[in-house]
Amino acid sequence: MHESQSAEVVISLAGVGKDYRLYRTPVDRLKEALHPFKKKYYADFAALGDVNLAIPKGETWGVIGLNGSGKSTLLKIICGVLQPSRGRAVVQGRISALLELGSGFNPEFTGRQNVFFTGSLAGMSRQEMLARFDDIVRFADIGEFLDQPVKNYSTGMLLRLAFAVAIHVSPDILVIDEALAVGDVRFQHKCMARIRSFQGASTILFVSHDLNAVVTICDRVVWLHQGRVMQIGPPKEVIRNYTRAIYEGGGERPAAEAEEPEVVVAVAADHEIPALDKGCEAFGQGGAEIVGIRLRSLARGVVDTFMGREKVALELRIRAASRLASPIVGFIVKNKLGVQLFGYNNLMIDRPLSPLLAGEELVASFTFYWPDLTGGSYGLTVAVADGGLDDHQQQHYVHDALLVRVVKNARFRGVMAVEEADFTVRGGNEEREGARAEVV
Repeated sequence: MHESQSAEVVISLAGVGKDYRLYRTPVDRLKEALHPFKKKYYADFAALGDVNLAIPKGETWGVIGLNGSGKSTLLKIICGVLQPSRGRAVVQGRISALLELGSGFNPEFTGRQNVFFTGSLAGMSRQEMLARFDDIVRFADIGEFLDQPVKNYSTGMLLRLAFAVAIHVSPDILVIDEALAVGDVRFQHKCMARIRSFQGASTILFVSHDLNAVVTICDRVVWLHQGRVMQIGPPKEVIRNYTRAIYEGGGERPAAEAEEPEVVVAVAADHEIPALDKGCEAFGQGGAEIVGIRLRSLARGVVDTFMGREKVALELRIRAASRLASPIVGFIVKNKLGVQLFGYNNLMIDRPLSPLLAGEELVASFTFYWPDLTGGSYGLTVAVADGGLDDHQQQHYVHDALLVRVVKNARFRGVMAVEEADFTVRGGNEEREGARAEVV
């Protein structure tokens, strides 16, 4: 956590409130306007009441609360989209916001025109936007649609462009209101990685119902309920109190007995494994290449969604371009924030493989019980290297080579339930069984 007391405050709210007039029918507005004695036809609704915040420069703050608690109203006041009914809001620095999807875009303009239009609204000159334009286009990755009117864009394309512009206008303050929930899974991972790159340099306000994301990236959390601040504090403490308030009296079931997953590495050739997506970010010396990847349920076959404690097989087809004296094959599962949750490789559990010769192929099949994870999307990063655990050369390391959707089917505390793993090597001249190691 950052020391808020000594840091420069860039967002200050003092006694801020926002009221709306609620009319039962549209005609009541007209009746009120024409009534000779100014009869009141509306009821007052306080969307926010007496909010006091002091957010320091460079910190990441999360805002949580049930729907209708005032989160979006608060952010709109901070961004200057709404004026408070009472109190004072002071914001210092350039704000870049993703509030309502595509807000600020002219639907008749093309994507290209909206890039410069949005940049001008943020106070950027055309020359400054030209210098950033190629990076914006590369990040948005909307291809030929860049020169089409944005009114023809899909929701995902609009998000891509809006987010790309928002992060390239050099914001002092970045505000994100649940917008990333509508993007495709791979783009969500990409966006979260970029958000993390801003931490420390920019002040970030992050509204999300994904409490694991809030815990992971935020320094402080504001809990709103019915327009009022219930608590401000460390993420784990605030979220613990928030979830307790929501589910008070519900109790939790004890976690089920842990089952013992096993991991099997088979040396063989299997050309039925689908080819690796060439668009994945990767690096390595090229002595070997991961050319295919597949994750399947042993009970249900190749499926789109996986469940905790379901036995699965992750299969990697590897092709050697030169001799690997001591191949290391492994994978890491990460959440969309890039946090590593667990992973395996053959040397971690003391199971070396025989040398792999140039031109040979190997299929590593890791078979294990998928652990209990919070529902959502997860990235599988895979790698092949040559050497030892502490001294090896990466031949091919592929970030998010496969994206997996997970359904949480068990109650547990935390982000995941940790279990043990068994490891066996078979195929070729390999014949190893029975090693056990903790999942890391």
